[in-house]
Amino acid sequence: MTLPRLGVIATHESTRKLARRIENGTARILSATVSRTAHRRHVSFTVQVDRAVPERHARPGSVVGVDLGVKTLLTAVDEHGGVIEIDGPKALRAGLRKLARLGKAHSRKQRGSSNRAKAAARLARHHARVAALRADALHKATTHLAARYETVVVEDLNVTGMVANRRLARAVADQGFGAVRRMSEYKTGWNGGRLVVAR
Repeated sequence: MTLPRLGVIATHESTRKLARRIENGTARILSATVSRTAHRRHVSFTVQVDRAVPERHARPGSVVGVDLGVKTLLTAVDEHGGVIEIDGPKALRAGLRKLARLGKAHSRKQRGSSNRAKAAARLARHHARVAALRADALHKATTHLAARYETVVVEDLNVTGMVANRRLARAVADQGFGAVRRMSEYKTGWNGGRLVVAR
């Protein structure tokens, strides 16, 4: 990857697929944004892609209703009455003890010292790991539903109101309810299906 002023930079993930699309004329890079999360630097490309969206879903007529929950990430019931339960990783809950320990270690270090910077980096790495585990579970769950069902029905949740409840806030944020709807919306479109929001 070649960036202005920085030159050629090696990437951890392969860019062959993107390069092939650009060579074939089916994709065009509009912009690139370099960001840093904890100890890693990321480059995200805004790409205009000619995507081949199927006219019909692989399983036409298939419908699933999705209920999001705090204990189970999502419970889905299809048109035949089959129940699918997908557990969330509860990444924050699992890593809370370590998070508290790292936060305490960071606050004890002297301001401006190199040890405080190291402690901050350790804390940031743990936060990034929690976020990555959550995103991975959400992507797998939504990809599975979008590929398997033509119509995905999700409830219209007031996530902002749920997070305002101090007893539910951490559990709701840990499951990532808002991301489920956003991911489902574009993934159903990619597979020739549709997302229906039940109000």
